Amino acid sequence: MEVPSKSSSVPTTFAAALASFLAGMDVLIVNVALPTIAQDLGGDMAVRQWVVDGYTLLFAALLLLAGSLADRFGAKRVFLVGATLFGAASLFCSFAWSMAALVAGRCLLGVASALILPASMSLINEANPDPRRRAWALALWGAGGASASAVGPLLGGLLTPIHWSLVFAINVPFCLAILVAAPRIARSPSRPVRFDWTGQTLALIGLSALVAGIIEVGSIGAVAPATLALLGAGLVALAAFAYVQSKVAAPMMPLGLFRVRGMQVALQIGFIMIFNWYGMVFICTMFLQNELGMGAFAAGLVFVPSAFVTIAGNLAGGRIITAHGSKFSITLGLTIMIAGFLFEFLTPQPIPVWVIAVGLSVVGFGAAITTPAAAGVVLKSVDSAQAGIASAMFNTFRQVGGAIGVAVFGVVATFLPSLDLALRIVFLASALLLVYVLVFELLRWSDR
Repeated sequence: MEVPSKSSSVPTTFAAALASFLAGMDVLIVNVALPTIAQDLGGDMAVRQWVVDGYTLLFAALLLLAGSLADRFGAKRVFLVGATLFGAASLFCSFAWSMAALVAGRCLLGVASALILPASMSLINEANPDPRRRAWALALWGAGGASASAVGPLLGGLLTPIHWSLVFAINVPFCLAILVAAPRIARSPSRPVRFDWTGQTLALIGLSALVAGIIEVGSIGAVAPATLALLGAGLVALAAFAYVQSKVAAPMMPLGLFRVRGMQVALQIGFIMIFNWYGMVFICTMFLQNELGMGAFAAGLVFVPSAFVTIAGNLAGGRIITAHGSKFSITLGLTIMIAGFLFEFLTPQPIPVWVIAVGLSVVGFGAAITTPAAAGVVLKSVDSAQAGIASAMFNTFRQVGGAIGVAVFGVVATFLPSLDLALRIVFLASALLLVYVLVFELLRWSDR
């Protein structure tokens, strides 16, 4: 193994931060382009949901396996394979000739993101043995993901009027930049790792079937045989997954961690926050373009203020945690998010654009305070030997929440007479879900 040095630390941190940016941006950049894509390639609400969920679902389902692959074959090797696949899948999406081809390409992008994200964090740890350098590098890595929420919708709005294919092609130069930096990234160690292939297969089948079943509720009906079959298969596979995890020697998701009160709080926060956010962004972009008649660029601009406020919240979040602790930070952040959602819900019809922009900013600020505190709770709730798997579980729950959020809120929109009403239901449901988490946190968990 090569000895990490400052000469390898800088390009490694650059490549890792760029990967974090790509993984985050690709969730959001496509939302603004969806109405235009549908005009060219066709497709109903269900197909549009799959364009988003094809990415988030594979991303979520393979994160734990990808982390194990990085340990087994070396983080650098897995990272570069993921970056190459990300570029190739992006090109495939940009030349998609049908919605089916586009969904397939988005699934490949989800696989690539699962490969690069955990590997990128491992590379930072390897290349920055000094704690101060590591903290700086991790801050840049986190900023890469945070800035994606600003750049994603903005780039989508800029590129879609030229041609929607550019929202995927724009990924290629970033992937090439990562590969150019590859020779200066130190070689990663590898070690024997036992893979839980049965658990991984059941998790992938269960999550895919469950999300597909939810989407088909809005497409063909809740009692259609295909819908019931998908939902049933998903639930059975997930139940089998839980059983297998309780029996295998090296489970990919140790069930004992669910009994830890801090993990219970953090996993619920991670799931519900991203469930709300991804679902809301999906419905918001359709509302802004389909109901208000805004162009793609103007719709993208609506999300920009919230992104910059979120970055400011990330900077403030660390200080609040240091000064007042995780429980205070989580309570404050959840309260701010609830206030933001209720502000948007209570606005007279129709919802003005400025209300959406302000509400998103308030919610984003609260989320920026809550997320690092919840991540810190994960690490404090388990011993150091389980820190990696606990963090992977937290990120997996977040991405699963996003996939299910898009599916559920998309179904809600299909049964309501207007997107304005659908958006209000989304705001109210999001607020109520966060109230539940807040009450659970206040009554059943204490920060020690």
